[in-house]
Amino acid sequence: MTYGVILGAASIIGAVVLLAWSVTSRPSPARANLFSGLPDTATAEPEDESLLRTLGRRTRRALPRPLVDGLEVALLQAGHPGGMDLPRILGVKVVLSSLTALLLILAAQPIIALIAAVLIFFLPDYWVLSTRDKRQAAMQAKLADTIDQLTICVEAGLGFDAALGRVATTNEGPLAEELRRTVRDIQAAVPRPQALRALADRVQIAEVRQLVNALLQAQKHGVALAETLRAQSSEMRVKRRQRTEEKAAKLAVKMLVPIVVCFMPVFMVIAAGPALLNLRNL
Repeated sequence: MTYGVILGAASIIGAVVLLAWSVTSRPSPARANLFSGLPDTATAEPEDESLLRTLGRRTRRALPRPLVDGLEVALLQAGHPGGMDLPRILGVKVVLSSLTALLLILAAQPIIALIAAVLIFFLPDYWVLSTRDKRQAAMQAKLADTIDQLTICVEAGLGFDAALGRVATTNEGPLAEELRRTVRDIQAAVPRPQALRALADRVQIAEVRQLVNALLQAQKHGVALAETLRAQSSEMRVKRRQRTEEKAAKLAVKMLVPIVVCFMPVFMVIAAGPALLNLRNL
């Protein structure tokens, strides 16, 4: 029994150390440039040949392709949180699920070990998806203000590419990061329509896709970009207000369960408690 406890504790400590190392490590240059097809070979660093990454690459070959591709796209849309790339996060998933299963098997719980291993294996997917949703919400919140700045730069006489670079370098946040990547693509001789479509494909936000389509149509038909940007900014603000109103309308329903579960029992105890004590003393 003592041997099992020691081995289990060592497994948990090893899992925590591996997870902390993988989260703080940097992604490889190839994964950081996913889908762009423009790796910077002059400044590329050697890929990290760690045990965790090797395990992740082997796991990638063993898993179904749709499952792996979905996680890879989610990582891209999440902005590679914590420096995670696909081989590293697959390695983390395998290590955590294996150590969890081993610990429960040592505790003589084989069935629970199988169930827990499957749940732990998919737990990092939930973290990536939640990070992606937060990142997309942050980009949606900044989109209208960013378009306003872009409109001002275009009306001041800058070309669209120069205005995009100006807005990208003077702002912070996930939307500015994606704009800077789009500017680098244009500077690397990628055609502007292709670079803008790549931006929409990376962020997967309906408002950004709508903006890209409007800009491409304006360029195709010779419509002034400033007018198109101004109209898009106004529409983005309307949609942002509608999202806020929708969240406010859902708030009452979401508060119902905490009120019934947490507040009502306490209120009943405070209100009916003295009366019950008086009845008991009669």
